[in-house]
Amino acid sequence: MRQTPDSGQAQSYDQVGKYLHWSFGGLAALTIFGLALITFVDVLARYLFNSPIPGAYEISELVMGVMIFAALPVVTWRGSHITIDLLDAITPQWISGWRDAFMFTISSGVVAVLGWELWALAATLASYGDVTEYLRIPIHPVLQVMSLLAWVSSLIALFAAVVSIKRALASRNS
Repeated sequence: MRQTPDSGQAQSYDQVGKYLHWSFGGLAALTIFGLALITFVDVLARYLFNSPIPGAYEISELVMGVMIFAALPVVTWRGSHITIDLLDAITPQWISGWRDAFMFTISSGVVAVLGWELWALAATLASYGDVTEYLRIPIHPVLQVMSLLAWVSSLIALFAAVVSIKRALASRNS
């Protein structure tokens, strides 16, 4: 089994995982709850009163983007991304640590670029005054939040890379 930064191997890193879980995980949970509530009320209103919530689809789209990016810091810290672990059982721990550090570094760069592109898109949409079609909600603030969450995930991935390197060096020396 892979050792992730919050896998319990080092107590100091467990506090980081707990903080991320309660802050960003809590934000993700609230957005999921909001999305479920909007969907539930919309379906109920549609079938009981033949009157769906106006703009429920638009609200759901915006909330989903925030939900995904709010969960990303926690998923990154835990190393819970989709992985293929065919060779993990036979790979020495010191190699796994360097591999994980490499992958976290690559992930950090990719997510940082994603955050940059989201911020640029938000600036473009703000300059156009782009809003949702029905409710006229400005889109750029949601994209800015998603961008900031992507950058937080990028920093967490870099920190996880450092933790993986420390683990690789510790396992090599022992």
